[in-house]
Amino acid sequence: MGANRYICVALVAGSVLVGAGTGGAASPPVTPRVSLQPPVVVLGGRATLLVVGWQASRLQVALVGATDPTGRLLGWRVARRQGPAWIVELPRPALRGIYPVLLRERAGAPVTRSTRWLLRIFRPDAAHEPTFTTPQAVVRWWVQTAPHATVAALKRWPRSALDKRDPRLHRLFVVAFNLRGRPGVANRLGRFVTAVREGYDGPWRLLEANVQP
Repeated sequence: MGANRYICVALVAGSVLVGAGTGGAASPPVTPRVSLQPPVVVLGGRATLLVVGWQASRLQVALVGATDPTGRLLGWRVARRQGPAWIVELPRPALRGIYPVLLRERAGAPVTRSTRWLLRIFRPDAAHEPTFTTPQAVVRWWVQTAPHATVAALKRWPRSALDKRDPRLHRLFVVAFNLRGRPGVANRLGRFVTAVREGYDGPWRLLEANVQP
């Protein structure tokens, strides 16, 4: 029932796009309407993509930079036709992050994308955390609030070759810090902190903090 309701809502919204330009003059190609349900999931969570207004006879969908635990790209999935819409369950990447959606008719065909088509894979607490104008500010916020410490050193860190996520949306840092009441080099601790950007022109937020990169 929930899936059918989701499809119906998207079809009503998409019909505005599909019906636009029906008149005497020829209209430009219709931009597909893409809906993600839900738009934000936890790691390993299930997400479904619905596309309305796709004019080709077939549809394949992929997520930019989505990989399995070995770093292998998850590749393209075939969407199924459901009335005037297309629906497909998206791959489940091994890493948290933001993944742009790609559409194409078949292998070798032109790829359609939009900066607005993004699947977000976040920690459950991310929705309640602040955003910042720079990724460095994200790291400093985490140090000051999560371990209640002070930053001693902060440096951008190269990402693993297994990490295929878009570097414009993900930044990895190594940070050294001292807990409150424990100053000095001998007492310093460290973490690898990843900041993620809310779209290509959006603010930055905490993705995760780990003891290893």
